[in-house]
Amino acid sequence: MAGQVSGTAEPTCLRGWLVTDPITARDTRLAAVLAELEQADEQYLAWRGERESLIRQAKALGASHRRIADHTSLTHTGIGRLIRRTTLAPDLEQAR
Repeated sequence: MAGQVSGTAEPTCLRGWLVTDPITARDTRLAAVLAELEQADEQYLAWRGERESLIRQAKALGASHRRIADHTSLTHTGIGRLIRRTTLAPDLEQAR
């Protein structure tokens, strides 16, 4: 009908003014933000796995927790926890 705001995010002309359905516009933007968030989360998980692998490699090559921490955003105790968490878990599974 003429003069009504449509149910899409497309602007509608109402008495000479362009009007956008605010709920639909918000829903469209929210869907885009959530899609970006999902992509960022996938990238984060991939890079986190790579970082953990590099930390374990550095430790296996003899680097101290402090030296590894100097190259990350983690503390030396965080490095130790990460190594224990990611290294001991497979050993515990084999013991079962």
